Amino acid sequence: MKHLLYLYLFLNACIGFTQNPTQTIRGIVRDKTSKQLLIGASVEVLSADAAVAERSRSAITDSDGAFVLEKVPVGRVNLRIQYLGYEPLTLEDIILQSTKESYLEFELNEGQIAIDEVVVNASKNAFEAVNASSTVSTRSFTAEETERIPAGANDPGRVALSYPGVQRGENDTENQIVVRGNSPAGILWRLEGIDIPNPNHFAVIGSSGGGITVFSAQLLARSDFSTGGFAAEYGNAFSGVFDIHFRQGNFYKSSNRFRLSLLGIDLSKEGPIQKGRSSYLVNYRYSTLGLLSSMGIYLVGERVTNNFQDLSFNLVFKSKNSKSVHTFFGIGGLSEEHYIPVENPAERVVGLSNHWEDRVRPANMGTLGWTWTYLPDDKSFFKTVVALVGSRIERQNDTLNRENERYRYDTQKYLDTRLVSSLTYNRKLNARTVYKTGLIFNQIWFDFFKSTRARTNTSNINQTEFNTSVQGSGNTQQFQHYGQLQYKISDKLALNGGYHFLHLFANNTSSLEPRVALEYKPNSNQRLSLSQGWYSRALPLMAYFFSDTLGNYLNKDLKLLKAQHTILAYHLYNQQKMRIILEAYWQRLYNVPIRPQRDATYWMLNESDAFPHQDVVSQGKGTNIGIDAAVEKLFSNSYYFLLNGSLMKGTFQTLDGRKYNTRFNTVFSTSLSLGKEFPVGKGNILQIGGRFLLNGGFRYTPHDPAKSAASGRYVALAGADFAEQVPSYQRLDARIAYRFNKQKLAGNVSLDVQNGLNRINPSRVGYDGVRNATYVVYDGSGVVPVLGVQLDF
Repeated sequence: MKHLLYLYLFLNACIGFTQNPTQTIRGIVRDKTSKQLLIGASVEVLSADAAVAERSRSAITDSDGAFVLEKVPVGRVNLRIQYLGYEPLTLEDIILQSTKESYLEFELNEGQIAIDEVVVNASKNAFEAVNASSTVSTRSFTAEETERIPAGANDPGRVALSYPGVQRGENDTENQIVVRGNSPAGILWRLEGIDIPNPNHFAVIGSSGGGITVFSAQLLARSDFSTGGFAAEYGNAFSGVFDIHFRQGNFYKSSNRFRLSLLGIDLSKEGPIQKGRSSYLVNYRYSTLGLLSSMGIYLVGERVTNNFQDLSFNLVFKSKNSKSVHTFFGIGGLSEEHYIPVENPAERVVGLSNHWEDRVRPANMGTLGWTWTYLPDDKSFFKTVVALVGSRIERQNDTLNRENERYRYDTQKYLDTRLVSSLTYNRKLNARTVYKTGLIFNQIWFDFFKSTRARTNTSNINQTEFNTSVQGSGNTQQFQHYGQLQYKISDKLALNGGYHFLHLFANNTSSLEPRVALEYKPNSNQRLSLSQGWYSRALPLMAYFFSDTLGNYLNKDLKLLKAQHTILAYHLYNQQKMRIILEAYWQRLYNVPIRPQRDATYWMLNESDAFPHQDVVSQGKGTNIGIDAAVEKLFSNSYYFLLNGSLMKGTFQTLDGRKYNTRFNTVFSTSLSLGKEFPVGKGNILQIGGRFLLNGGFRYTPHDPAKSAASGRYVALAGADFAEQVPSYQRLDARIAYRFNKQKLAGNVSLDVQNGLNRINPSRVGYDGVRNATYVVYDGSGVVPVLGVQLDF
């Protein structure tokens, strides 16, 4: 706190005090389904700060659907948009800075409602999904939330831990998430309408997570996160969907942002290319974790170094009549994780593999794309996206002997390059009916390789008995087609139905998936929904290229993994800007890869990453059932909170029909996130917040003491698969930040205290052959204070 005070006094001395800082808000208003500009819409600014509550501003959109609000007091503001024949829209929690104009785009739903319902609907707007077809188990989030949530690290994956039905994966240092008992491998990442591979630094093979997202919060627009009941346009997923959108840069005024924190340097710049018609937004990040590691400070784990950097951009070009918009976007990330052995061989403990192993794990990815949105008439729009997407993940694992001679036991390479294209057509047939259809095509080039040898034999460094289990290169394709219809049966009842078709050319497997959702609104502040759908996902592509010693592909004919999902949801909104959520779900999984032997218990979805490393068949089954409950209050009256709890049960079935607990059957998960702001002078805010996570522990299979002792290695106890649990997961994170606004400089100073309880949580269970005993492995670090300074100018 003393350092924060010194920095605040220094900035004030350099800049001087400025009274009543104000700023400009610009934007446009559109119809949500047809994307047509709305002329004559009313836009009103209502400040959330009590000190300036009386100084509201309003404007009317012009012939281009544009509005300008000038001299709006800076701080946290609320915006209300109204248009005759449309539902009013209220967006809250928008931060207005003294050095940066805000450019916003609003979309309204057609449908007249009574004036006395406006206040209630205001609380619904902030939670409403960006995608109007996502009516169940979907929540939108903003870049501001990724910054505000303690230990969110501007990462959508880490922020999602605050949402119902979501809990952290096994490794506390990674951003993998478990959604409603499902493996992290079942999550889809989508960017600007195209599916992309794992968009994380330190990406985990065969999963959707890693260390930290490649996305920069500076580019994030309001985006969606779904835990089930996906709209028909989302395919190749069965547990969760992140639908990410990039925001547009300012079309009228340039601005810059510089951020320095314990994690790295962040630079961004935005502004007009041609004023009013085109804009740019670019961000670069470079981590300082490598520098800290060289000083002996390891934030991720004992003797683990991390280095990463990334670049993101979004260029927007609008036609004169705003009927056509082109964008050029891109993200690229380079990262490498290095697990370092104990330096002195004499200090290495026999039986602890991380004392003897030197593991290097580079992971790079990139996306470069173009979009074109065109409005041919006043009822419809086309959107085309073409992108080049690439991902390269490697593993280079060595074991050292007492003379520090290297013994390579694991070499892996996974290269996946795709030319992705999508075409979407959306048409509003009338005020009650909207139809949307689209195509997604992937041309895929790949090169996979995995070669291993016995990990424990270090007596002969020159041993050459490698086993190459994955080897394949070439190209293939993936095709998706969908259609969905939204129909308002009455003012209270709506139907959302459609289908999704997925075909993988690598082995000519297909899936046609019907989906339907009913939504009933007994009044304006309640919603009852029922969703039923089928979903599928292709296995990680390298799974089809597992081979035997003769080079025969054993799993080439595996089917698409499938799921059936039923959700019953109740949402209640009140005038205190709160909502209460109750969602019950039942999910049936099938076509899960399992071993063909009747006594085998391998089930692919018990893994949080990777893919089958043995011959398997698509005959496994599973079930996840549970209930999610949450109470959430919007950021109003200077505070917010989100409390949720979930109960669940996950089981899987093998070839012999026996049922077992899944690895992710933790029984329960809970979280509480909250924050409070205090005004400090004109336009300055002190913010405090915290988040506490408490989840049941992941399951493991105990060893058979007698058989393990006889063989000198871990042997599972028959019939006890995933019968035991590691201790529960507990974590407390806290945040304090000071946001300031001066005439020529704005920004904030923040301190995130990660893992305030100094608790290193269990991640997995290992086996000690010397003692013939299992032991709990604890990955991660203790208390990590992350101090950051952000300047906007």
